[in-house]
Amino acid sequence: MTNTQYPISNPHYRRNFICFVLDYVFFGVGLAFINQTTVLPSFVSQLTDSAPLIGLASTIQTGAWLLPQLIAASYLADKARKKPYLMLPAAIGRPVFWLLAAVLFLAGDLSPTLILGLFFIGLAVFMSTDALAAVAWFDIFSKAIPPTRRGRLFGIAQFFSGLLTVGAGAVVSTLLGPQGPPFPRNYALLFFLAGLSFLFSLATMIFLREPVEPTQNERLPWNAFLPKLLTVLRENRTFSLVTALRLLMGLNGMALPFYVVYATEELQLGIEAIGLFLSSQVIGGILAGFVWGYLNERSGSKIVIQCSTVMALASPLLALLMGPIARLAGASTIYIYSLIFVAIGALNSSYMPGFINFVLELAPPEERATYIALTNTLCGVLLVAPFLGGWIIQATSYSVLFAVTAGGVALGLVLTFRLEEPRQMTNDR
Repeated sequence: MTNTQYPISNPHYRRNFICFVLDYVFFGVGLAFINQTTVLPSFVSQLTDSAPLIGLASTIQTGAWLLPQLIAASYLADKARKKPYLMLPAAIGRPVFWLLAAVLFLAGDLSPTLILGLFFIGLAVFMSTDALAAVAWFDIFSKAIPPTRRGRLFGIAQFFSGLLTVGAGAVVSTLLGPQGPPFPRNYALLFFLAGLSFLFSLATMIFLREPVEPTQNERLPWNAFLPKLLTVLRENRTFSLVTALRLLMGLNGMALPFYVVYATEELQLGIEAIGLFLSSQVIGGILAGFVWGYLNERSGSKIVIQCSTVMALASPLLALLMGPIARLAGASTIYIYSLIFVAIGALNSSYMPGFINFVLELAPPEERATYIALTNTLCGVLLVAPFLGGWIIQATSYSVLFAVTAGGVALGLVLTFRLEEPRQMTNDR
């Protein structure tokens, strides 16, 4: 297998590098205002006491983003230029959070059930359209930025995104604190700011110059495309293994929506702690982003996957210990607990230089969209993880949830040592 590299001397390299950095930064800031582990669970918990429904927000985010990607990959297989198929779905989905903000501002006497239903629909539309855009984004990124320069791009983008997201954390803390607007207008403002950031992100992509590479001669019909996917899984064992590892590490999604609920309801840390947790998550992402970028450029994606799996294991293990720690630590409990979100931030910043970049380097250039869509779609089974986490809590306890999560991630950590680094595979051949 050989992977082509877009030459760094290309006149559009610097322009594209800047576009991808700005896109990464603005999109990351937008996600901070609707943070999956802090803001959205707390929003849903204001409307319902049901743990499965609280987990459903994360289920929708995961499923609506992962499941549509094979459709996009099949459609894009014979398209030499992918940029139009990035811009159109993004332009449809990005304004959704402005519509949700308007609903919350005008909520009046609307029932919590209706608000919750509209929120779930809006979230599904946003994530599914972003899923369609993401397949094109990954393909363009692979053509525009060579593997030897992706690590520094991730590091730079994570740094600036992190700095701005620290400010976003302060805004979240203020709006959701006792001095902020009443519910639901506090969340309406957060949704408006998220929509604004997402549109800035989209605007940066207008200036992108897409390189052109060979594609498949024709688009395969579904009755031929699906068997081809099975062939990839059967014959490319490294691809199958890295996808299985991502599934095991993804089991941490069972606990993600409930760390903030556990903190506010069980440990009694107060809803104002959400701002600190978000800032901690950002700090973890900034610090780890440089580490992941350095490791990616120096050694490849395998070591990033291994280290990030350790971060995925750290969160449920620390949560398991928080009961006795809280009794001993007193007022310091909130700061110790925030280390869970530091680990989550480090983990979140690892997916691009870790799992995603691993697959991009492993895949033949003309099949990158298919490989990325296939691994993402297979990981769509993780959409049940948050819902399953809510069921575990209702049936047992938070401790059982954290223990089950830790066990699944620990198995993934063991299996990471069986991975082969794609760059080494290429060099060997």
